[in-house]
Amino acid sequence: MPDGKAVTVLVADDNEVAQRLCRRVLEKAGHRVLTASDGQEAVNIALADAPDMILMDVAMPGMDGLEAMRQIKAQKPSMVIVIASAHSMAGDRERFLAAGANDVLSKPFRLNDLTAVVDKLVGGGHPA
Repeated sequence: MPDGKAVTVLVADDNEVAQRLCRRVLEKAGHRVLTASDGQEAVNIALADAPDMILMDVAMPGMDGLEAMRQIKAQKPSMVIVIASAHSMAGDRERFLAAGANDVLSKPFRLNDLTAVVDKLVGGGHPA
């Protein structure tokens, strides 16, 4: 990577297949990946490990992604959070951005869209 710093991405999704796919793509791009299976776990990991970016699913058991994002942003306002949602109806993107998201990916998203948003928001480079 250009600056020699690996980017750490927290993938918060209750779907194990989605977690594995995201992990594989992000690690192949040279990033470090943490995972959470629900909103509360995402909040705990985000506050304890301070990842560079969070990919946050909205529909998760217990605390949903929007509430988790609110709690994280309350304590770490500069945390970069990208909402990944299958609930993308007209107006949802604006609602997610207004709630504090830095960007929104609609599920199913292309895997290169995932690496592109990481690169755009946290400046992750690709290994030489």
